[in-house]
Amino acid sequence: MTGFVESHRSFVNTWECDDNAHMNVQFYFKRFDEAARFFAGMNGGDMAGPLPRTRHVRYHSELHAGGIARMRSAIVADGRFAGFAVHVLDDIETGRIAATALDAPSGIEAPGHLVHERDIAPALPRGIAPEPAEPMLPEEVLARGGLVSSRTIVQPMQCDVAGELLAEGFVGRLSDGAAHVWEVAGVGIATLRERNYGRVALEMKLTHHRPAKAGEALLIHSRPAPTGGKALQLHHEISRFPDGAPVVTAQVVAVILDLATRRSVAMPNVAAAGD
Repeated sequence: MTGFVESHRSFVNTWECDDNAHMNVQFYFKRFDEAARFFAGMNGGDMAGPLPRTRHVRYHSELHAGGIARMRSAIVADGRFAGFAVHVLDDIETGRIAATALDAPSGIEAPGHLVHERDIAPALPRGIAPEPAEPMLPEEVLARGGLVSSRTIVQPMQCDVAGELLAEGFVGRLSDGAAHVWEVAGVGIATLRERNYGRVALEMKLTHHRPAKAGEALLIHSRPAPTGGKALQLHHEISRFPDGAPVVTAQVVAVILDLATRRSVAMPNVAAAGD
């Protein structure tokens, strides 16, 4: 097996970084999406095709402003994830893996770029089940103690050539809405500022149900679900307003980060909303 092929190179701009002083999750997804499209094109696929049914991302180390990175992509040849595309984002400066993504099979064959499942351990799901998630009704999210964390209109500038919202458009909305979910979970902005803490994602999975098109209004219904350890799981349902059609189900595992030491800290005692 010849393994990975380079599919993308990038530079971390200051404006891509958030209040934690590292690159925001939406721009990881932007890079994964562009790498996936280049990888498809390298192997006779449609570079303008739809987003994968699921994209499962794990974050391994931080990328900061001024950093340089490259992406390597391949198809998993065997095991549970045979046929999935795997993308590895490398921090060129440190040599560390910054993040990984597993994309559900799209039918692309890449006989020259195959890897064994045993060789991609960092990319394998850990805290979130890999199967496509079934959408939860917005009313159910609310009944379980959730809230509407976002109300937005899809702008043409956020869309691809087909007028469909790009990957970073979904994740940017989730990132903005997450702050409101943490407030419900009892870890609000006042506490974070007092202790010099931030909130960071360790793992994310998006299950796409249908595209979001320019001009459409989107709602995000969200709820926190403490895991019993340091992590908090956030469940988001992106739906179309006003008919409630499901667009994306997103699951996120996140922790609190001490911004001075850049290490995770214990989660305050919180109760699962609605449980």
